[in-house]
Amino acid sequence: AELLYVDGWNSNKVFIHPNKFPWVNISLNMNSSELLDKQHHNMTALGFDFTNGIVKHLLKEYNDDFDEFVKYSGQEKWYGKMLDVIKITYREYKFENYTVLAGEDLLKIENKLKVPAYKMLELNSNVDDFFDVKAGQVIKVPNVYGKEFIIMVDPDNHLPVVQIVKDDKGLFEKYEYSEIKVNPRFSTLEFSEDNEGYGF
Repeated sequence: AELLYVDGWNSNKVFIHPNKFPWVNISLNMNSSELLDKQHHNMTALGFDFTNGIVKHLLKEYNDDFDEFVKYSGQEKWYGKMLDVIKITYREYKFENYTVLAGEDLLKIENKLKVPAYKMLELNSNVDDFFDVKAGQVIKVPNVYGKEFIIMVDPDNHLPVVQIVKDDKGLFEKYEYSEIKVNPRFSTLEFSEDNEGYGF
């Protein structure tokens, strides 16, 4: 399948060429149940800003204690390149009760508390999807994003090209970014359904 999303275009919906029956292009909200099924995040949530937001939140929340959680762990080879490894370990990782406010869903709670919506789904068996909560409902949420957050930074561009999150069970999510081009130039057709390289 091919997915094309441009902010402000197509009524802010994802344009999808399924590459299978019924062989027609469709448009879906990026937070639709079809696109979020078995996914930790929607297609615009990830990236370096996402990681930066989590670290900034931890720094603001724990202030003077933040230094106790963070440790530089030397360098590690990744695809032939040495990266700087930073580990943020929160030993007091636990689950707390949270009362859903009017108008909130798990994605809004994730953005507010900086904890993963997908983990909330795992913790609450009575919640079927990211939108299956209502005002006044009490749910379990983690107190921080993860028990251990490993960031591997490229010393050349200072970007966190490997991001690993562990929870109470072990590996929760891992993201790797390779062949990064900083400030690339795009053709006018790069993000268009008229691009001949796409199947739309």
